[in-house]
Amino acid sequence: MEFDKTTQDALKLIHEGNHIIFREVGRVCEKYHLNYFLDSGNLIGAVREKSDIPWDDDADIAMTRKDFEVFRKVARTELKDGFVYVEPDELNGAFYDFVPRVVMLDSTMRENNAEQKYYGNGIHNHMRTDIFIVDDVSDNMLKHKFCHALLILVYGMCMGRRYKLDLSEYKGASKAVVAILSVIGRIFPVKTLVHWYDAISKMERGQNKKHKRCYYSNCLFPDLGKIYQAKWFDHAVDLEVDGEKFPGPCGYHEALTMLYGDYMTPPPPGDRELVHCDPKFVTLSYSEKGEKNS
Repeated sequence: MEFDKTTQDALKLIHEGNHIIFREVGRVCEKYHLNYFLDSGNLIGAVREKSDIPWDDDADIAMTRKDFEVFRKVARTELKDGFVYVEPDELNGAFYDFVPRVVMLDSTMRENNAEQKYYGNGIHNHMRTDIFIVDDVSDNMLKHKFCHALLILVYGMCMGRRYKLDLSEYKGASKAVVAILSVIGRIFPVKTLVHWYDAISKMERGQNKKHKRCYYSNCLFPDLGKIYQAKWFDHAVDLEVDGEKFPGPCGYHEALTMLYGDYMTPPPPGDRELVHCDPKFVTLSYSEKGEKNS
């Protein structure tokens, strides 16, 4: 689909903001000898377009568990003024997902309505980068399936802390299970549920020595069961985005194929939609030189 000028201008600001956050995360990672990788749409854009996907309005990176645990310890003190690191349990008792984020405060993505304020007083209503965590898959598949089932259980319990739970998105038995789990989950504080999820995600650490497999432990529910090879995330390779270099996983082709199939073919025009922003409200006033943009 063709976007009007307001939407095109908004997307240009979002892509500029994403790159600013990537550079800031990269600065911290370089200091502590950590790797981060472009992920999801940002990775596809770098590989397929050598740019941002024109209609992509969010930012995603991935880290291995080892590197992420270091990053989460230092991010609050190392990130420059204007950036904040937000854990999934820091939304004033609300639950959005299990994704930690680096947020750039001098920006907006949509109207700061009641739904936005529900999640940590609008902390998500800024340009932000989601961090997906690559965890080990045990050589014992029974253990992995057990952990997978526990993650789904906790995920369902957390849904009771969403601003709105639309059960029409679920079908058959899944609808009943989610409805029941969401009610049970309201018994427990979100911090407890997030702590459980984090602990379960780590239960297989170091147990993949034979088959060397891994998975995204905090990805969206439909993709939680996909298994990758750890060697695809062994080191970073430079990928070009608008003439600038950003890191991607060394096995980006295999990882993207596992996640999307034929990722080199763009979706039909009717499926090219904005998901995370309202162009009328998109702003960016942060400057990497410490000055506000006009």
